[in-house]
Amino acid sequence: MFAQYLGKRRAMQLVNLPMLAAWLLFYSATCTEHMYLALCFVGIGGGLMEAAVITYVAEITDPKYRGMFSALATTCVSLGVFTQFLLGSLMHWRTVAIVSTVIPLFSIAMLCFVPESPVWLIRERRFLDAVKALQWLRGWVSEKTVETEFKQLYDELITQKSARKTVEDQVSSSVGHSLKKKLHMWHKRSFVVPFLLVLLTFFICHFSGKTPIRSYAVLIFATLKAPMDKNSATILLGISELLATILGAVFIHSTGKRPLVFTSMLGTGACISGIAIYTHSLDIRELTGIETVNASTSMLNNSILHNGMASQLSPVNVHSYLEWIPLLLVLLAAFFANLGIRMIPWVLIGEMFPAEIRRSASGFAGCMGYLFGFLANKMFLLMISVLTLPGTFAFYACVSFIGIIILYFIMPETEGCTLGEIEAHFSKKSDVNLLRKTKNDNSQNDDAKVIDYE
Repeated sequence: MFAQYLGKRRAMQLVNLPMLAAWLLFYSATCTEHMYLALCFVGIGGGLMEAAVITYVAEITDPKYRGMFSALATTCVSLGVFTQFLLGSLMHWRTVAIVSTVIPLFSIAMLCFVPESPVWLIRERRFLDAVKALQWLRGWVSEKTVETEFKQLYDELITQKSARKTVEDQVSSSVGHSLKKKLHMWHKRSFVVPFLLVLLTFFICHFSGKTPIRSYAVLIFATLKAPMDKNSATILLGISELLATILGAVFIHSTGKRPLVFTSMLGTGACISGIAIYTHSLDIRELTGIETVNASTSMLNNSILHNGMASQLSPVNVHSYLEWIPLLLVLLAAFFANLGIRMIPWVLIGEMFPAEIRRSASGFAGCMGYLFGFLANKMFLLMISVLTLPGTFAFYACVSFIGIIILYFIMPETEGCTLGEIEAHFSKKSDVNLLRKTKNDNSQNDDAKVIDYE
């Protein structure tokens, strides 16, 4: 919410402070309570950062490239995860913590050199600053080059808003009308429908197996007897995720979101099904060595588990050439998940909500996404105890396959569309059906717009 008053650039700088405090606390921790407190700072910083970063990227980018740049946010997350995997294998964890403090400090410094969101500046009626920001963002172009884009944003954010406000003021002039209007925005179809869509994509993302596989990677590789050191296999997992997010960011502009997401879910479901069949054929019913471990195990306990109990793990004995099958399936499952369904909720968050509540709605949706991730990790061991390991992976595969069918009928193709067109689609103010609109149609519209502007 404070981004509404300070601007997104300052908000993104400020939310780096909890992350900096978290890394310093990790480094100086002397008890488990310090680790818990540091994790709280990480959660606060990460939660506050999501809404500001995602909406900033959506507001500063050209519609043609918005999907690609929004997807790069997920690529950066995967890069961060891979970096931590790599540093953790080379350094002591306290050293990793102190080295990681460089990132928030660097981010705060670099954000001093980027402009504020033109959308925020126009809403604050700082029109000259908005024009300068557009000139910078479009490649240090002349004022005349961004004139059409500025007029379009002005019309959407000032002219149309003023017209609606005039009508509403004639209807009601009570003191509580302003609050009632803000609350009404959260009940409108233009918010409810995209919010439910984002929740569904978050559910599919986390409960298709991606999140538990990352969190329990070491134990999974050890149980399935990966033909290499389990920590090295975890690094390969990070590389697989990073490569997939890079490819997803590259191809999302040319293929569109729908084909990329469907390919991602189909590949994830197939690989998870393979893991379920493999574990069932070898009668692997649970993760070996975790009889007394539950999903609430702390980071310190996990360290003891990985280092102190490694010798107690009893991996399954199979022929050497079969040992590569589960490793490849896990890596491919992570690859396909990060190719599309892992990043698509965060891309949709930045572009689907109405401008009036985009910041707060994005933050709320991001919070729900983290809640789904927490539940997926928390329930993993419980699901294994009830459904067995093959049954749990079979459940994840079913989520992917059923998700393809559902999203095929309800997820629109927003690549190449303006934020106004997307809002009009969900509020039924437009005759354009983005469910039937192909990526090529969007590209043709973009070309037509360029011709009109010229």
